[in-house]
Amino acid sequence: MISDLIKKFFTTTKSDKAVVTASNLSGIPFGLIAGNGPFPFEFVRGAQAAGYCVYAVCHLGQTSPELEEELGGVCWIRVGELGRMIDAFSRWGVKEVAMAGGINRVSIFGGVRPDRRALALLGRLRTTKDDIIMRGVADELAAEGITVVSCTRFMQDSLASEGVLTKRAPSEEQLADIEVGRQAIRAMSEQHIGQTVCVREGVVVAVEAVEGTDAAISRGSRLGGPGTVVVKCAKTTQDMRFDVPTVGLKTLQGMKQGGATVLALEAGRSLLLERNEVIAFADRNRMTIVGIPPLV
Repeated sequence: MISDLIKKFFTTTKSDKAVVTASNLSGIPFGLIAGNGPFPFEFVRGAQAAGYCVYAVCHLGQTSPELEEELGGVCWIRVGELGRMIDAFSRWGVKEVAMAGGINRVSIFGGVRPDRRALALLGRLRTTKDDIIMRGVADELAAEGITVVSCTRFMQDSLASEGVLTKRAPSEEQLADIEVGRQAIRAMSEQHIGQTVCVREGVVVAVEAVEGTDAAISRGSRLGGPGTVVVKCAKTTQDMRFDVPTVGLKTLQGMKQGGATVLALEAGRSLLLERNEVIAFADRNRMTIVGIPPLV
C-alpha cells in the first residue's frame, strides 16, 4: 500500500483552488481540517460563538463549498496534500486546529494525492491505519507549532447525554441488543475496525468497516429487518482528537428507510448533530434514541 502511494505522487496534480481570505470576519484565529456533512458547519458556529475566527483546510469533493461563507480563510486540497495544509495554517497564524467531518474512505483508495511531506510521513510510519496516520499528522503539525485539539472543544452541547432522548424508550429486548452491540464494539476496539454495529434479537448482523456508518446501517437493516438496533460508540482506544462518533439527521433517515428503530449512542463521547431536528424526526417516526454509559 505504501509503495502504491509513493507511485501516485508522480501523477499528483495541483488543487483547483488556492487560499482565499475574507476580510469581514474577525476573532482569534483557529484552524479546521474540514470533511463532509453538517459537522464542520456546527463546529465553525460553535467556535465563532466562543470568539474565534475559523480558517479551514477543506477537501475537494468532500467538504461543502457553502462552508466558505462562514470562514475567515479557506484552502482547498486533495486528500494527502499535507504540506499545503501546514503552509496554509502557518500563513494564517493558526496555533490550534481541530478536525470535523468525515472523509469517504472508499473514495480515498483511488483519490489520495500525497505530496512530498505526506510521502515522507508515510515512509516513516509504514502503515495505512487511520489512527496511526492521524497521530502522525498531528505530530507534523506540532513540529510547526500547531496543536491538534478535540473537535468537541466548542461542541459540548452536541455531545449525547445519558438516558432516553426521545418520547419512546427501548424495550427490555432492545436494551439487551444494545448491550450486545456495546460489548461487540469493546471487543473490536483493539483491531481498529469500526464504531457502529447493528443487532437484531441478540445477533450482530452488521459491523461498520471502511464503508462508513450510513452504509453499515443500510446493510444491517437489510439483513436484520424491521426492528434492527444500531449502536455507535467510540473505540476504547480512540484518540478523541480524531474521528469522534457522530450522527445526524441523515443517520436517522437511513435507519427509517431500512426499518431500524433504535439508535444507542455513547454518552459524553458521541456527537448528536442537528439535535432538535433529529429528535423530532425520531419522535414522528416512533423511533428511539438513547445515550448509553461510556465504554471507558
